[in-house]
Amino acid sequence: MDYGRLWTVADRARSGKRVSTDDVTFVRDFVPAEFESFPRLVLPNRVHHPAGFSVAGAPVGTFVRAALLLSAQKVFGKRYEHSAFYQSVEKDLAFGIMRSHFHHGYPKGTHCCVHCTLAVYPVLESSGIRYFDCKALAGDVKRLIESGGWRFANPPSEKMVRWALPGLRSKPR
Repeated sequence: MDYGRLWTVADRARSGKRVSTDDVTFVRDFVPAEFESFPRLVLPNRVHHPAGFSVAGAPVGTFVRAALLLSAQKVFGKRYEHSAFYQSVEKDLAFGIMRSHFHHGYPKGTHCCVHCTLAVYPVLESSGIRYFDCKALAGDVKRLIESGGWRFANPPSEKMVRWALPGLRSKPR
């Protein structure tokens, strides 16, 4: 899997820029074939994001899921119609977010950790999960990050924050 391309297509889609026909083919045909065993994915231990940060461990899966949904919104629309694969990704990410809240008591809209929460934020901001009031959750998560609440008491990676919430900088506490 070309993760660099996946991040690039997701960021292009997220910013509202046009995606090429090759990118559409990549999202529509290549990615689902590459990840046919979803949700049981064999992912690399570490990936480098074009925004200048690396992600390692479990957050790799969350970043991949978020990038998949951001890309698929541009190709299939907000509800991923005509793609059982991306609807499955949507459900999987939604259940992860719900599990974090209902099983672990984390704030609504957050995921297991800072990195995963920052990965999920753009999906919430784009209303990428039909099961949630995504805009409200995105606002709650943004306020949590800005105030240094929950696991954001220690400043997260500045590059990751700039990628997740353009224009917002983490503040030293």
